[in-house]
This record gives sequence, C-alpha cells and structure tokens, in this order.
Amino acid sequence: MSPQQANSSMKKRVTDLIVILSDGLYEREEVVAVSLLSTLSGQSIFLYGLPGTAKSLIARRLSKVFKDSTHFEYLMQRFSTPEDVFGPVSIQELKKDNYIRKTEGYLPTADFAFLDEIWKSSPAILNTLLTIINERIYRNGGKDEKVPLKALIAASNETPPPNQGLEALYDRFVMRIIVNPMKERENFEKLLEGDAASTDVEIPDGLQFSHEEVEQLSSEIAKVTISKEVFTIINSIRVSLDEFNKDNPKIAVYVSDRRWQKIALILKTSAFLCDRTDVIPVDTLILRHCLWTLEQNREQINEIIEKCVKQFGCANNERLNSWELDHKDLEKGISDTFFYTENIYDTEKKENVLNYGGNSGYDNDSFVKWFDSTPPIKFTKGTQKAVDSRIKDTFVKACEDSLSSLTEIINDTQYNVAIQKKLNETPFVPSEKRELVLDAFNSFLKDLENHKLNAEHLLKKVQSYEISNS
Repeated sequence: MSPQQANSSMKKRVTDLIVILSDGLYEREEVVAVSLLSTLSGQSIFLYGLPGTAKSLIARRLSKVFKDSTHFEYLMQRFSTPEDVFGPVSIQELKKDNYIRKTEGYLPTADFAFLDEIWKSSPAILNTLLTIINERIYRNGGKDEKVPLKALIAASNETPPPNQGLEALYDRFVMRIIVNPMKERENFEKLLEGDAASTDVEIPDGLQFSHEEVEQLSSEIAKVTISKEVFTIINSIRVSLDEFNKDNPKIAVYVSDRRWQKIALILKTSAFLCDRTDVIPVDTLILRHCLWTLEQNREQINEIIEKCVKQFGCANNERLNSWELDHKDLEKGISDTFFYTENIYDTEKKENVLNYGGNSGYDNDSFVKWFDSTPPIKFTKGTQKAVDSRIKDTFVKACEDSLSSLTEIINDTQYNVAIQKKLNETPFVPSEKRELVLDAFNSFLKDLENHKLNAEHLLKKVQSYEISNS
C-alpha cells in the first residue's frame, strides 16, 4: 500500500481496528484507542489499574494488529530473575567462557511485550529494560542484539515507589492510561450475562499492519506539522504546570524535554491516523494520558490540560485583538469630536478684558484672580456638540467599515467551527471531551456577537448625532 493510499483510508482503518479490539471490553474503548495510538507511534505504555480490569487482554489483542508478530508476557515479582525475562544462559557458550543468553522466545526477540506488576521486579531487570526501551538494543554477552520491539506495555496497580531510582524508566512510559472497573450498570449486566472476552480476535488482513508498513508510517508521520494553536496550548500547559509545582511540591510533575519530544510524536501520529497533515487543538487532549505522574495529581493535571484547551483552542484571536484596538481608537475619536471633553464657560474676552454673564461692565484680567466668582457653564463636559456634516459622514463610514471587518471575522470563525467539527472527529478522544474545543470556539463566537451589538449601537448613535448649520 502506497503512503497516499494508506493516508486516505487510515482513519477508517484505525476506527475499524478499535471496534474489533474493543469487542466485549465494555468501557475500554478509549483505553484501546490510545494504546493503539501509542503502539503505532512506537512508544511504551503504562496501564494503571486494579487487577481484573482486562489490562493483559488488551495487550494481547494489540499484538494481533501486526502481521507475523511475536508476543512475550510475564508477571513480575520480587523474585523474578533476568532469566525469566531475557532468557536462560547458554550452557554451551558458558563452557567457552561466554556469558550469552538464549533469547529466542523471550523479550529481546519479541515484537510486543507485556510486563504485569512491573514495579515489583528487581533492579537488574528494570535497568536492562531501560536500555531496551531507549535504544531497542539488548547487550548479550559482548554483542549488541537488535530488539524488534514495537511496543512495551507494562501494568501495575501502583506507580513506582519513590527514591528507588525508577524515575528514568517511568519517564520512558510516555502513555499512562487509567483502567478503571466498569461503572455503567447496563455494561456490568452485559458482562455478567455474556461469555468471557477472548484474546483471539479476527482481524482482516486489510486492517493489519506489516512490519514494512510500520516503518513507512514513521517517515510519513515525521512530515506532520504542529499548528500555532497547539503550540500556544502546550506552552500554556507548561506555564500552568510550573505554577502547580510551586503550589504542590510534594506531588510536583516533572516532564523532561525528551518526554515532550515523544509526546509531540504521539500527537503527530494522532493527526496522521486521522488523515490530517497537522496537529490541531483536539489532539492535545491526548495529553491527559501523558503528563500525570501520581494518582494524587492526575485529576489536577487533567483539569489544567482541559482548561488550557478551552482557553486557547480557537482561531482568529489576533484579528479580534487588532479589531478591538482600532475600535477603541474609533470610539475615542467619536467621543472627542461629538462631545465636549471639558466644561465650556459662558465668557467672552475683548481687548484683554473679560466679560461673563451678559454684564455691561468689564473686569481687567489682572483683577479677576482676586474674585471668588465662577462664570456660568455654557456647555457641560459630555454634552453633545454639532459638527460639520462631512465630519459626521467620515465617522459613519468608519463605523460601517469597523462593523464590516468584525462581520468578516464572525463569518470566518463560523466557517472554522464547521470545519473544526469535522476535524474533531478522532477515535482517540471521547466525544464529550472533544466538545471542549468547540466550547472554546462557541465562547469566542459569543464574544464576537457581543462586540457586533456594540459596534451596531455605535453606528446608530453616530448616525443620530446633530450636524451644524454652518
């Protein structure tokens, strides 16, 4: 399949895969979807949840997505040895003074690996895993063996214990997915009535990925760009995380530069698998599975992400800001032209002599300061004044132009909303979360409509102002 063919049908293909992989796994659709996304982007996955929530079943099914793939899984415990994961030491090689493991059928030769209760394992195993995840290389004796691993899926009902030197390994699990027990009564009753979900799922050849195609995907995904709106959202999230860390040092979140780079790759993969050439705001909601580190900070981190998406997930802000500045200048110009900006007193000065109040007598300027008398106000500050008709026409035209510019922004935004609704259709973000992006656009539209009402009101006021007879 050519890159063009793959790209044109990729979204439907992935959506069909998710439906098949999720069959019988009630309330696991998002878990399956983002796990598939992470696998296709070549990133490791951490499934966090209680025992009996189908974590191992999901991992086994994911391996079926790829043609001719090998699968390795192991339940880790504190007595686990490197032999259990990487293979036994070859006795024949040992006789030759070579310490080489027989890795066939173990993790170093697997396309997919699932390690349950990963944090219960020994440091010897976990340190070796770090190298495998980083470099896809296993050092066997004095020789480096290439590891064909497409994805490592780990699971546990706990996050790694602190101060055990596991931070570097945990950082490599870019996708961290919560797997909760079922909540909906209807789904729970279906579970009780039905048969146990099977590992074996029938995936048509046309939906499976070959190893060659996975390599081809990588080069195509690299061409995907990140939109400026997404950069704005990500930068806002980073600032918010810094503020969160200052206020919550005990549950602070550290996201390494390497991790951000891996996250960007996942976002690009999401865009590509949705038949897009750029990452858009809806993709950033996937960060809900990438940034949390502890159960204690997960909800707060998710709130930060969703808030930043709602706040910055819309277009045309720059145009509105520019329009607002111009409109404020227009309002000030109208106010200064059609209204007195200070009190105007009923006075008249003739030949250095001041007269006010219609008196027949005149006072010399040099003596006025000695009198505690204020001339009557002829025009109070804020009173409308008549202006030349040509000046009025100029301001009417300026108001009409301002209203026209704003209407253009509104029309463009409404068009963007329609486009966004279509683009927001992604299998990797639940529909209720996708609405957050549209909420941002709709809120922006509401602000625009309020501005339009004010602009229309200003135009009507200027049209009603008096003109001078001269």
